[in-house]
This record gives sequence, C-alpha cells and structure tokens, in this order.
Amino acid sequence: MKKVLGCSVLVVLAIGVSVTVAAQRHPPVSDPQIKAEVEHRLADDGIRGVTVAVRERMATLSGTVESAWARDEAIEHARKIDDVAGVVNEMTIARAESDETLAKAVADKVRRYVFFSVFDDVNIYVNDGVTTLTGFVTMPYKAQAMVKLASRVVGVQGVTDRLNVLPVSSFDDSIRYTIAVRIYNDPLFWNYAIQVNPPIHIVVQNSRVILTGVVMSEVERRKADMIARGVFGVLSVENKLRLEGEE
Repeated sequence: MKKVLGCSVLVVLAIGVSVTVAAQRHPPVSDPQIKAEVEHRLADDGIRGVTVAVRERMATLSGTVESAWARDEAIEHARKIDDVAGVVNEMTIARAESDETLAKAVADKVRRYVFFSVFDDVNIYVNDGVTTLTGFVTMPYKAQAMVKLASRVVGVQGVTDRLNVLPVSSFDDSIRYTIAVRIYNDPLFWNYAIQVNPPIHIVVQNSRVILTGVVMSEVERRKADMIARGVFGVLSVENKLRLEGEE
C-alpha cells in the first residue's frame, strides 16, 4: 500500500509540472503585432510623432517628439511589450525658440505645481535645451514631480536633477513656519501674502536660514532679514533676497 501511494504522488507531481510548463508557453508574437501594440500604447499616452519599425523583434523608434518625457515614455512603452528583443532610439526632440523661453516655460510649470511652497527654492538653468534644477525642496516626492514636470515642457532635451532634499526636522519646521507667519503677517508684506505664489522663500536646514526671492525695496529686504534673525533657534541667516530688476 505504501508503494502505491508513493507512485501516485509522483504521478501527480509530474502532471503538475507539465501543466505549469504548458501554461508558460505562448505563441511567438510577430513583428507586425509588436509594431501595432507599440503604436497603440503610444496613442493611448498621447505621444505623437513617433514612427515604429520592427524587424526580428527589434523595435526602432524614429521621428520627432515634443519633449524628453515623450521620448523616454515611448522607449519605456516599447521595452515593456512581450517578446521585444530590444529598442533602438532614433527619435529627435523638437527645439524651443531659445533657452530663455524654455527656462521661462519650465519656471511657470514649477510655480504652478500644487505642492510648491515658500519653503522650497528651485532655480532653473537651461543650456542647449538641457534643463538643470537646483535648490532645495522639503520632500523627495517634490523633486521627483518637478523633474517630471520639467521633462514634459515642449523643447526640453533632458533634465538634470540637482535638487537637495532638506532633512526631516520638527525643529526646522517650527523655525520655517514661525518666520513665514511673522513675515507675511507684517503690514510691510501684506501685498505679498495675498499672492498665489508669495515671492519670499524661507529655506531652513539644521537651524540655518536662507531667504530667497524678489522684493520691491531695500527696506523690505532688510526687514525680512531682521524678522528671520529674531526667531528663536535660528543659528544664522543668509539673505539672498533680490530687488526687482536685479540679476
């Protein structure tokens, strides 16, 4: 009886293995099928201007796309399709009118980001279409989101992320909020407080404060500095506030 049971178990295991192997097999995907699937995914994502060619399961993407994001997404879509052996990128990215206009467009995107606050400070540099983001943000997800926003701007050839994520600190939080409340509750700055994007930014790292942004007068610049220095726990203040019109 024991021998019979042992044989039956072996038979069941063998059947299980054969069923699993059979389930893993699927008919090979043809080049036209791969091409159609890539084109379908690009259309679903709103990516235009890409010509897809597939030969021996190698996908070649060519044409002109609007941004670095569109190029990178197109490549990623093609790579994720079953049976694709590889992806060749021959796409080009449309050029912006100038680096200056591109920088303004990226800055506008960053300013409109819903979680961009007076406690973040982002600087944008553009060279030959490549955008570099520098400065400080309070959370890692903000840096990731801003890089993605910049990459989607028409004409951006690529994005370099040099944003610094500020360390988590309840004491730094207390300092930044106290400074913000005192500055924007001061009658001298009421006209700034009602703006969608108040111009004075307060960066706090390990109790050290950096004031950045643009103000209208030297009086405002000095007053903001004085307010920041008067907050308990502040070790130092670096006043980088610029007057409107200054480079």
